[in-house]
Amino acid sequence: MGKIAGLGGANLDVHGKSSSPIIMRDSNPGSLHTSMGGVMRNILDNANRLGLDVLIATLVGDDTYGKILRQGCQEMGMDTRLMKTIPGQVSSSYVSIMDNEGDMLVAISDMSILKKMDRAYVEECLPFFNQCDLVVCDGNLCNADPSCLEALVEGCEKPLYMDPVSTAWAKKMLPYLSRFDTIKPNRLEMEILSGMQIQTVEDLDAACDRLLDLGVRRIFTSLGKDGIYYKDAQGAIWGRSHGFNQLANATGAGDATMAGILYATQEGMDREETIHYALAAGIAAIMSPDTINTQMSPRLLNSIVKEYVL
Repeated sequence: MGKIAGLGGANLDVHGKSSSPIIMRDSNPGSLHTSMGGVMRNILDNANRLGLDVLIATLVGDDTYGKILRQGCQEMGMDTRLMKTIPGQVSSSYVSIMDNEGDMLVAISDMSILKKMDRAYVEECLPFFNQCDLVVCDGNLCNADPSCLEALVEGCEKPLYMDPVSTAWAKKMLPYLSRFDTIKPNRLEMEILSGMQIQTVEDLDAACDRLLDLGVRRIFTSLGKDGIYYKDAQGAIWGRSHGFNQLANATGAGDATMAGILYATQEGMDREETIHYALAAGIAAIMSPDTINTQMSPRLLNSIVKEYVL
């Protein structure tokens, strides 16, 4: 199995979960903990736990958070040669508040360090990217100089995978959309990318066709508890899970889902199996109170596929 690369954000996350229904504008008792995060880093973290060889390309500051991120990625076995330290800058951080049922209520992210990412940095990364099997990026890359995305789509010779992350970043991805092999938007992001409202399955199918016509090869539209609507040139598949009701934490499910797609792709699975493992990876994530399920593994996904997907 070859190597995959990721370009985008890496954060230090601070998560708070209320122990009872949240009272707004008041102090709520609960629990707080920190962990490494960032959409692209989380995708690679999950992929690494699934046995993939990963190369991470991102910027960190010369602060405590930056040291934690670098050391943590190295200890996991990630290739960090393209993780660049920017002197005097604050590393990315993310704060989320979840209700007592584990659903996110609000979050704030500071990824301003990505504004220091420039075309020259991406061009330095390209020779390494082009030795990998594929490259995944997240929409937070749009927080960087626009020339970064230009350099990536112009110089990357390997299939590009993208998670838009938000509707705001999806808008900025539009000019480059045709250069991406595989994308994983949610329904709202899909509306932005396709330029149409999506209220029915027929709408979603038509929206997928618009993106396929542009040149995107595979579209995995995340529908939350309703599963994944997948479409490629061979047609559509609506993948759903059943019988699972053990939500511990919804944060990180999308990142794990993309890692499941990467894993299944690298394993040479067909389209149905790929959807099954994407769903299983998302389920594995929400089983854990943390953003990353430390038990993530091919064995875990196999068991989830058998119990909740097939």
